[in-house]
Amino acid sequence: MISKNIESLEKELEEGSGIMMAVATAVFNEKNQILLGKRLSEAGFGSWHMPGGHLKTNETIADCARREICEELGEDFEVEITKEIIAVRENRVAPQFIHHVAVFVKGIHISGIAKVNEPEKCERWEWFNLEDLPKPMFSGEEEILQNFMKGNVMVASDW
Repeated sequence: MISKNIESLEKELEEGSGIMMAVATAVFNEKNQILLGKRLSEAGFGSWHMPGGHLKTNETIADCARREICEELGEDFEVEITKEIIAVRENRVAPQFIHHVAVFVKGIHISGIAKVNEPEKCERWEWFNLEDLPKPMFSGEEEILQNFMKGNVMVASDW
């Protein structure tokens, strides 16, 4: 019986192995501006995005958010990760079209200046007013922020 349950579990895990889990953080400063970076990565080249990346095995959403902020913005850039989820988004971004499910959390900037720690992926970081977001935004992030401004948690898919 145990070996049958293990086989069933292994099959279920294998069936979901093509799905990537991502975490992005909407980092706000004391002026309620959001921090966005201009992408140089092939996926979304030239668009503006929130800091984030792929969740690693055995990593919590909050730990992933903290790690990605440190990797992308520098160890001196301190952000408090709140327990507020502002969106969940499913998508397949060109050109790879890898199936992603992304969780967007809210963060509060505590201290430090955003540095470009991954110059092959991001040209620069800038603070923007929510009413004056840059264009183009990466993979539905403008819609996510518009819903956030209305006080709505957004759950969206490319269905």
